[in-house]
Amino acid sequence: MNEKNAEIIPWTMTLEQCHDGILQCLMQGTAGHYRIGLLYNHIVARRLAVNRGYRTTREYFRRHVRVLSQSTLTMYGAVARAFPLAVCEKYGMASLGALLEYLRLAHIWIWHIDRKEPGSTPIEIPRRGGLQIAKPFADCTADDLRAAIQARRAWPGHGKLEPEEAPVESFLETLKRFFQDNTRFPPRVDAQVHNRQVHLRIRYLRVWELGRLIEALRLTFKPSAPASPEVQPAAGAASSLTWAAMPSSGSTASASPAPTTTPGMP
Repeated sequence: MNEKNAEIIPWTMTLEQCHDGILQCLMQGTAGHYRIGLLYNHIVARRLAVNRGYRTTREYFRRHVRVLSQSTLTMYGAVARAFPLAVCEKYGMASLGALLEYLRLAHIWIWHIDRKEPGSTPIEIPRRGGLQIAKPFADCTADDLRAAIQARRAWPGHGKLEPEEAPVESFLETLKRFFQDNTRFPPRVDAQVHNRQVHLRIRYLRVWELGRLIEALRLTFKPSAPASPEVQPAAGAASSLTWAAMPSSGSTASASPAPTTTPGMP
């Protein structure tokens, strides 16, 4: 199939023509699969199936194109929308589909990579012991991509803290005890582990309790014994630790400067 013709879908193509084109492209290799993705995108964009009375495009393909699953059609459409035909013939539709899924899970925008040559895109692949290695996409096998996607889907981790992470557990207990003793509606405080990194999460914190949060973090980070002058932390170190623990995925409060009052103003 001519590469130029494979990437051109006339805007006037009807639903029947797209259906026949999809069936003809099934046995034409990567170029045919790429064109199937273009035809699928054309049907979705022009709402050809919906305008014919079908409730959704998915329903039309489930009735009339049973040789292809909906996940395969969606993947072909996403790859055809993101990459040119030459890239698809070089790496394959399935590998590029896995790359797009990895980018989605890693929150990486598609325009942040070189779509004309995505082979240098780094992929973080998990290994034993919680370690990770970064490999270029061009060097990744199907198993590597599958493992990288599974690791990203497991985020955030819900595993228990490791024995060497006992100080974090003590830190959480101190925070919970402080809020239970000093606030009427204590926020939820927990930690999640992913790739041997602990992430503190503070949820349902009311804005007017930000001061108590700062006080609790300062008490928690306060050393139990006075440090010697040569190891005494520099000024502002405690505040940097305090605000480093502030951001969380579930927190409803945002740090904002306290309002100032001008003398003579109500």
